[in-house]
Amino acid sequence: MSNSEFDKNGLDESGTHWLQYAALAVSAFAVYTTWAYFNDVSFHNFIVKIFKFLNCNGYNPISYCILRWKTAY
Repeated sequence: MSNSEFDKNGLDESGTHWLQYAALAVSAFAVYTTWAYFNDVSFHNFIVKIFKFLNCNGYNPISYCILRWKTAY
């Protein structure tokens, strides 16, 4: 693990910081998931199910949330 292409400041040979690579990867993932959310019905329904599951508050037990997950679609 000590053999790294980055120097002590986090720059590689071309002068690109490692966080720039991470930002590019996160941006590409965000663009793809946004596109899939609006253009793929099955992905959209999957995300809606996740949001419905996460919408459970502290007053509802986890069994209620699981029941909602199973009966949502």
